[in-house]
Amino acid sequence: MKLLYCSLAAVLVLPLALAGAAADFDFFFHVQQVTVDPIIVTLYPPVACIITQRVRWLVASVQWPGSYCDTRADRCCYPGNQKPAADFTIHGLWPNYADCRRGLLTPDAATRCWPDYCNATDPLNTSLIKDLESDLLRNWGTLSCRNRNATAFWSHQWRRHGTCSGMDQHAYFRAALDFKARFNLTRILADAGVAPSRNETYLLSSIEDAVTKATGSAPSVECNRNGRDEMELYQVFQCVGRDGRSPVHCPRRLESRCTDKVKFPAF
Repeated sequence: MKLLYCSLAAVLVLPLALAGAAADFDFFFHVQQVTVDPIIVTLYPPVACIITQRVRWLVASVQWPGSYCDTRADRCCYPGNQKPAADFTIHGLWPNYADCRRGLLTPDAATRCWPDYCNATDPLNTSLIKDLESDLLRNWGTLSCRNRNATAFWSHQWRRHGTCSGMDQHAYFRAALDFKARFNLTRILADAGVAPSRNETYLLSSIEDAVTKATGSAPSVECNRNGRDEMELYQVFQCVGRDGRSPVHCPRRLESRCTDKVKFPAF
């Protein structure tokens, strides 16, 4: 059924693309250069289908709560007033285009390397992920004081990124949870002697090497500065196959803006 729908999508959209772009095939083969409005996707769902078909890998993003709260102390709130476990939490699972040669997270919408908001007619239905709720609360929660509702966080991630993944809602969230469980970065770093600490400083290369050795894929790392202007490990990004299961080689890496030595703060 999906193949038939996508075939029909190509038949419907290609003539429009050719007519609207003066036979410029760049529209069809480089859709990442087109800003896709959710309303357009609602009216022309074949566009979402074509964009989804061009996704070749995903970025699994996790963040360290200790660094989040160090940087955003006035905006760090524990869900239910209970401190979460000292463990990396999921930020998202983000589809990316394979043929883009720019940075992982290029902010310019006209040149970025990922699709978003691919289907405005498919909002998050929490009843479809009810069986995952406890795992999601434990592994994909929010520390934001502005919005303490984890469901709103999941809804945003689904609407912006999940609708472009080619997965249904349950499969998308299950894939993110399974990947984190299989490659638990807190445990991976601990096994390499990189443990959360207020005093220790670690070589960034030792962190990257530990993740690469354990997963087979070199990560990209994002750092932040705490109130003492110390560089801290904040987020780790890994490229994952389109099925969301296994790490793959990253065609490009995020500019980390990290120093050679970083803190891994206790939480």
